[in-house]
Amino acid sequence: MTREEHLQFCKVCTHQKKDFNQGIICSFTGRIADFEEECPSFEEDVVLLETSFAELAADTKVPAASQNKRLVNYLVDQVFLVGCGMLFGVALGLVLVYVFPDYLYLLDEENKLADYVLGFVIAMIYYSFFEGFTGRSLGKFFTKTKVVTEEGERPDFKTVVVRSLCRHIPFNAFSFLSSDGIGWHDKFSGTRVVEID
Repeated sequence: MTREEHLQFCKVCTHQKKDFNQGIICSFTGRIADFEEECPSFEEDVVLLETSFAELAADTKVPAASQNKRLVNYLVDQVFLVGCGMLFGVALGLVLVYVFPDYLYLLDEENKLADYVLGFVIAMIYYSFFEGFTGRSLGKFFTKTKVVTEEGERPDFKTVVVRSLCRHIPFNAFSFLSSDGIGWHDKFSGTRVVEID
C-alpha cells in the first residue's frame, strides 16, 4: 500500500500519534504505517472524522502560525520578490546594452502585462523552489514557521506548485485574515503553515 492509502486509515484511527518530522505515526510502533491489506490494530475514532486542522494542531503541540507571523512572512517574501525583479531588470538591461543595443527602447515602454507575467514567473520559481525543497520561504525562515500538509507531513512538489499557483488568486493576500487564519492558497492546496521550534 502507498502512504496515501495508509493515511486513509491512520487519519481516523484511535491509535494515531502526530510526529512533526514523520507526520501521522502509530502510537504502538512509533513509526509510519507499513501494513499491506489492513492494520490489525485499527480502531476508527468518530471524533477524528470531524476534527478540524486547528484542533489537531492544538492536540499535537504543533500550533498553526499566527496571523501576525503570516503577515511578516508575506512582507519579507514580497521584499525579496521585488529585489529579484529589480535584479532581473538590471541583468536584462545589461544584456540589451552589450548584446542587443537596438532593443533598449523596450525598457522605456510600460507594459503591465509583461510586468505581471514576469512577477508571476519569479514568484512561481521562488515559492516552488524554497517551499518545495525546504518547506519554508525566506519569510518562514525568519518567523520559524513551515508549510505542512493537513496531515502534518511535508508537502510533495505537486502540492507546493498548486499552493504557489493559488497565491495569484486576486485578493489571496487578504484571505488569511479570516478568523481561522487559513488563506485560500492553504485551503485549495490542502496545506497549512505551522510554527516550529
